[in-house]
Amino acid sequence: MFTGTPEADALTAEALALGQDLAVDDATLAQLFTTRGLRHIQAGRRPQAAAYSQAAARLATQAGDTLSLGRALVNLADAINATDPAAGAETARAAAAHARQAGARHYLATAVNNLAQALLMTGDWDGAEAELAQALDGDALADIEHLACYRAWVAALRGDTETAQTVLAGLNDLRATEDPQDQAVMATAEAFTAAARGQPAAALRCARAVLGHVGALEISHEFLRWAWPLAARAAHDLADTATVNDLLAMLDGYRPGQLAPMQRAERDLARARLAASDGGPDAGAAFTAAIAGLRQHSTPYHLAHGLLDHAEHLLRAGDDETAAAATGEAVGIAQQLGCQPLLDRAEITQPTSPRATAS
Repeated sequence: MFTGTPEADALTAEALALGQDLAVDDATLAQLFTTRGLRHIQAGRRPQAAAYSQAAARLATQAGDTLSLGRALVNLADAINATDPAAGAETARAAAAHARQAGARHYLATAVNNLAQALLMTGDWDGAEAELAQALDGDALADIEHLACYRAWVAALRGDTETAQTVLAGLNDLRATEDPQDQAVMATAEAFTAAARGQPAAALRCARAVLGHVGALEISHEFLRWAWPLAARAAHDLADTATVNDLLAMLDGYRPGQLAPMQRAERDLARARLAASDGGPDAGAAFTAAIAGLRQHSTPYHLAHGLLDHAEHLLRAGDDETAAAATGEAVGIAQQLGCQPLLDRAEITQPTSPRATAS
């Protein structure tokens, strides 16, 4: 399963069936349900993954197996983060507590990663930083570079490129690994560091490197959930319409349920930007629909960028008042997140000159 061989699906299903046929104990059955659930996560079948992980958690609780319970909850948090990050955060906190109790360092690190991801998605960036600091410093997990890379990612999101670069420079083991997930988290942090430095070409290159791991990680994986919007935005900033269309075609190759909700919302936003660039008459309606989708399905960070996209379109259309309202909302989100790149972008999303008022 972990190496991604074609037999993984059949073997995990057969193992679970045999466990039930042989009436194995609850602790063993919990592990079999967990393994099968993890396989569903890898295949992008997140509702099924959540169901198997919930069953595993119930069996582990009945068996009094703290380690298996923590592992089941780690996978449950991962399964639901894409669609319900608030519930994912609660589940990941519980997973971390059980992993700490069991002394399971690597399960704890994964639980904290899942918790940080949920908090990034809900807009609690202070909470994400605090949880990462507790794990790295308080729980003595500084040797687990995946966690440190998450810290670099959060720093980059906030515009602290010096910290991000310093952390990334020290991740020698992570940089040398051939594991697709490790390579993807590095490229994600590097992509957002480049974006914070105002380097869209580098951001696009790194974000597309993340997307290149889609075969191993599946399209709705957390790194791909964040990399696709960044790649689409960087391509737009570079006026690289061909790449934007390639990225849209990438998502269009999947059925709706295979994509994370935020990816579907970001696809609508990318199409609205294209319509505005082409001067299409439907651009305003496309932005309105896209912003509604971002409010419901994406993160506060992505919503703020969408609001600024819409504000830029409104300014070109001469609607300064509505543009100012959209920019003001984006500023409020940026201040809450502590996101300097968003604040910098909002600063330049203003009318170029005062408009005359009719008398």
